[in-house]
Amino acid sequence: MNLLLRIITISVIASALQWWAGFWWLAPLTAFVVEAAIGKGDRTGFFSGFYGIAVPWMAVAFYIDHQSGSILTYRLLELFKLPRFATVLVLITGLVGGLAGGVASLSASWVKAYFKHA
Repeated sequence: MNLLLRIITISVIASALQWWAGFWWLAPLTAFVVEAAIGKGDRTGFFSGFYGIAVPWMAVAFYIDHQSGSILTYRLLELFKLPRFATVLVLITGLVGGLAGGVASLSASWVKAYFKHA
């Protein structure tokens, strides 16, 4: 239950901060702070940050793609020589955001575990 609580907390706070301020780095910072505050300091630290950031980023990417009629998506896919499927770019967006959030959350988990054992 704690993992689900951390995922939802990271998703809500990071989405609100990014909507309000517009900086991408607020997502990993939020994952770090939430994991440091309510995380257990165990192996699930990565997954809370990964899913907490990947899911909202993919939802926003899908929404923007749907609203724009995939014009920008197809141009980016052509630029990077990727298959002409909009879901590819949505998945890549989620992967990049998820890795940033996961690494930040894992870092906080390691810091918390270090101070717990020190």
